Amino acid sequence: MTSAARSMDRLAARFRTLDPQVLDTVIGTVFTVVSVLDVFVTGGAEQGFQEPDAVAVLLALGFSLPFYVRRRAPLASTLASATSLVLLSTLEYPAGVQSQLLLVAVYSLGSHAQGARRLLGFVGVEVGVIIVAAVGIPDSTTANVLFAGASYAAAFFFGFAVQNRRLYQEQLEERAALLAREQDEAAQRAVADERLRIAQELHDVVAHSMGVIAVQAGVGLHVIDADPAEAKRSLEAISVTSRTTLTEIRRLLGVLRADGDAAYDPAPGLANLPRLVADVRGAGVQVDVDIVGSRYDLPPGVDLTAYRIVQEALTNVLKHAAPARAVVTIGYEPDAVTLEVVDDGRRANAGDRREGSVSPRGHGILGMRERVAVYGGSLEVGPRFGGGFRVAARLPLGDPE
Repeated sequence: MTSAARSMDRLAARFRTLDPQVLDTVIGTVFTVVSVLDVFVTGGAEQGFQEPDAVAVLLALGFSLPFYVRRRAPLASTLASATSLVLLSTLEYPAGVQSQLLLVAVYSLGSHAQGARRLLGFVGVEVGVIIVAAVGIPDSTTANVLFAGASYAAAFFFGFAVQNRRLYQEQLEERAALLAREQDEAAQRAVADERLRIAQELHDVVAHSMGVIAVQAGVGLHVIDADPAEAKRSLEAISVTSRTTLTEIRRLLGVLRADGDAAYDPAPGLANLPRLVADVRGAGVQVDVDIVGSRYDLPPGVDLTAYRIVQEALTNVLKHAAPARAVVTIGYEPDAVTLEVVDDGRRANAGDRREGSVSPRGHGILGMRERVAVYGGSLEVGPRFGGGFRVAARLPLGDPE
């Protein structure tokens, strides 16, 4: 786009922010004052013009007042102004200013009229020029008349071009707004789908825990008289499991699941990581796993989330960076588990996986953020210096704040 076109777009954008009726009122008022004054101050009998009188004033008003509605009625206002100008000229009243101001009316005709009405108005203006040339007016030459006709044609086609550009700009803006809405809806759908999947997976955790509690309670009730020690062990198991389950229920609050009849697979955890790594290696990505700290059993929900984050990160390496080498680091801290997946894939692929994308590739990052947020953790994603990509997460083991 040239600098002139950009300047035209900026100017058009500014004019679109103005109230059209206010602008037309200002133009109509200024043109009315100028038109009436021109009748009294321009020329006179010594130059071959008629002396100003009531007819001249009425024709001057007939020329200028239509500008108040030049947008709402471009054909009628242009023909009214052109007719008044022709009468002023043929009756030999001064009309030099009016002939110049008519350029604005002709421009308005080209930029606001539609179809045959626009062509009809332009023909009417040019017929008026021909009438003035045929009748003859004081202080007018053939060159002046031809120049006036060419000027009106230029103003008309300029207005026509402006209208086409305005319509094209409006279409672009509508398309941009539609695209933005579609992107927002796609992101919202991705978040909703991920929340649904989280709810489905947590359903397994909670259902399993409640099943354990029910079984242990039944065992304790059955042996409490004959074997109090066994009943005590059952109560201890119920206590541990119930605390874990309460934590999962708190985390489940606010996660909506629309489908309650779906069949659920057993929830995986970091114990399933070797099988996941083997699958990824078989697909062509070399994966190494490092364990930092002493391994211990994680709460079921945290275990599931940790597995899903590693799974998503390795899937992204496979889709966007292969062939590559990835390193998975699992860190066991006293109060949290940390995860890091780094790869040495091509820099361009890392750019394709930029955060905030609303393409299908970006939904994985949205999903990871939703999972981590459920447990009050943190997530870092982004390209590595020198190439590749890094995904790092920290999942606290305690209750989220």
